[in-house]
Amino acid sequence: MKGCSIMTNKHVGGLIVMFGAAGDLARRKLYPSLFRLYQRQLLSENFALLGNSRREWTNDYFRDIVLDSISDQEADEETINNFIKHFFYTSHDATQADDYENLNNEMARLRNEFNTGEKNLYYLSTSPALFPEITQGLKDAEIVTDGGTHRVILEKPFGTDLSSAKELNDALAISFDEKDIYRIDHYLGKEMVQNILATRFFNPAVEGLLNQEFVSNIQITLAEDMPVGSRGGYYDESGAIRDMLQNHILQVATLLGMDLPASPDQDDVHANKLAFLKQIDSLTADQTAKQTVRAQYLASEDGEFINYLEENEVAPDSVTETYLAGYFQVNNDRWGQVPFYFKTGKALDDKRTTVEIVLNDAVDKTDIDKGCNPSQSRITFNIQPETGLAFNLNQKLPGEELLPTMVSINSNVDELNAAYVPDAYEKLIYDALIGDQTNFSTWDELAEQWRIVDSIIANWKNAGTKTLPTYIGKTRGPKEADELLRQNGHVWVK
Repeated sequence: MKGCSIMTNKHVGGLIVMFGAAGDLARRKLYPSLFRLYQRQLLSENFALLGNSRREWTNDYFRDIVLDSISDQEADEETINNFIKHFFYTSHDATQADDYENLNNEMARLRNEFNTGEKNLYYLSTSPALFPEITQGLKDAEIVTDGGTHRVILEKPFGTDLSSAKELNDALAISFDEKDIYRIDHYLGKEMVQNILATRFFNPAVEGLLNQEFVSNIQITLAEDMPVGSRGGYYDESGAIRDMLQNHILQVATLLGMDLPASPDQDDVHANKLAFLKQIDSLTADQTAKQTVRAQYLASEDGEFINYLEENEVAPDSVTETYLAGYFQVNNDRWGQVPFYFKTGKALDDKRTTVEIVLNDAVDKTDIDKGCNPSQSRITFNIQPETGLAFNLNQKLPGEELLPTMVSINSNVDELNAAYVPDAYEKLIYDALIGDQTNFSTWDELAEQWRIVDSIIANWKNAGTKTLPTYIGKTRGPKEADELLRQNGHVWVK
């Protein structure tokens, strides 16, 4: 299947240029992911990585950094030594035109030494503010040319609203074609997120249930059990809506809610994702007030977490939300009035990501009043920390009476026989190297996501709210989130 993003035995090489090579992301995720690809022989001997940052490092010092990042990987010494020989470093100031000439010379040398061919991947693990300067510098220095393959991977955030995102995208378009821009959302690389679409393709019976006739509501949960910590300055500018809803939540929703593509081909997938996003209206002021709940965490009872407003670099009068719950509806015949609920937050009692497809059922009022409904049939995608698919169905309770009892039929991806579960970055780097954009966001999708989010933010701003509801750290979140669903006769799945 053309464009079907399934890990294969296809060996791939090329020259990887890592901007921000000294950063935390590179150490925690990127170097270990590259090592596992090499270990699995998906990354061939014809690859080289040229790391760069402003720091005056030597090749040996850089290699020590990389070695430290993979120190917990199970591997023999020969494999590690062979891997590290592919890593090189050059000091580089992305704002200085002269430094790109040196970068070009180093790239040419490595291309020749490792026979990487004309495949080039530029990974921008830097502040988004540097994206335009880096891509323009690559173009001006004639590093990015019409010859060969030139692809760029970008980390989020991609803008702070639609206007800034468009400005950034226009700057990138000067140097790279859309087909060569890989906007990474690591959630799209997670095994169980990819399994949403796979389950629909492989199981017509499940696909047949995904419509308003059989579905009561959808619930997407991305809960985090830690506070903002050292990211207070960044988080106070973004909040949960930009950090989670604008990217992860809306992208997961598209995989579940879009019409099933004609094939797993990347063009078919992106066309249907875009169509789905276009069918979500921008929210009005009244809809925003009714359909969203914001809150901030307070100190936990055990004293481990402090109040959000006391976190470092957080404004004392901030109305930035650390918790967000809400719902949207989709204007098409498939979904009708089915609400797509979402909730995400910091400093909660649990770290988990799930997608619940709650099936139509008679809901007892007592279940609604007590905030849970254990008897409602549903299909669950457990994304993290558990990974698997669960069918929660009713069967007869043993005895004389015809009474239901819930049973759960579970699968756990981690327990599948001989199954290797690649890390999200491992999958996405490999996809970029082979030229598969299926699990990356297109500009058109991103623009629609910002349109939806911008409407909510504008309505919040116009409402002039001075304080937000609160919730105690290490709890489920604010009581207002439960009321949000009760008004529609629904409850959160626990």
